[in-house]
Amino acid sequence: METKKSLKFNYDLTNLPAYNSYGDEMLIKAFLGLTLPKYSSVRPNLKGTTQKVGFVTNDIVLQDLSCGFSPTGETVQNLVTVDLCNKKINQTLCAYDLYDTYLSQYLSDSNFQETTAFEEVILTDIANRVANAIEIQLFQNTVAGGACFDGLLELVSQANGAAAVTYSAATAANGLDVFTTYYEAIPENVLHRTDLVMYCSYGDYRGLVASMRNSSYINLFSFDSAGAATGEEWSVILPSTNVRVIPSQGVAAGRVIGGAAEYVMIGTNAEMMTTKSMYDPFSDEIKINMHATYGIGVFDVPSFFSAE
Repeated sequence: METKKSLKFNYDLTNLPAYNSYGDEMLIKAFLGLTLPKYSSVRPNLKGTTQKVGFVTNDIVLQDLSCGFSPTGETVQNLVTVDLCNKKINQTLCAYDLYDTYLSQYLSDSNFQETTAFEEVILTDIANRVANAIEIQLFQNTVAGGACFDGLLELVSQANGAAAVTYSAATAANGLDVFTTYYEAIPENVLHRTDLVMYCSYGDYRGLVASMRNSSYINLFSFDSAGAATGEEWSVILPSTNVRVIPSQGVAAGRVIGGAAEYVMIGTNAEMMTTKSMYDPFSDEIKINMHATYGIGVFDVPSFFSAE
């Protein structure tokens, strides 16, 4: 009697389907977990290369009570331009290059059940690295430099109308004073909002944190937000304000910007955020293809400040 063995989860590459779509969820989750999309207004189903996103503001006039109907004020339909990049990643993996890592790492006692999660591990790593690259582009892209959209640092600049403040490097000696100066530069029309943020480099964030720890006015028992110790979220509330200071790898040294987080609109096309893989028996390679669509736009740049 012939003994049959299941190779469904084995290292035998011939059992890979001709085409796998891993999807969507993996890359979208990595994208939405980035610093900027986490705090911004995300528009998930934008298509093409440029989209106009509606943003409503109302001019309200309170009248004295009287009979009749006298319309006052107006509703303004604002349009925010979100330019999009449509990108792809193509990679090939030689199966034999994986022998010394995954095959031996997951070798079991059975001769025919060398299970390995190499696909999931590799694709997850690629998705995370793509997401990190997108984060940098969302901040640093410039059309003048050949990109398909201007990033946040270019959009929210003094040249485009953001409130001007002189940049100073934050250190353990002056960090709290430096960021207080930035806070004072936030335009008054948004100070009442609950989504105020400042984006800075990790160097400036480190200077602020060190300065706060050195200050006798800061209660260190409530210094970190929940999960910060494990890197879940690196941010602090500037003392006695409603502003969250957030570091990002996308913020270049020498810049700090701040304003209403939800005035920043991150565009993406969820249907295009895909990760696919297939085994090519002719070249004996695993081929990986990834598509990503993303972009950014800003409503009311004068409601932000830019430290340059």
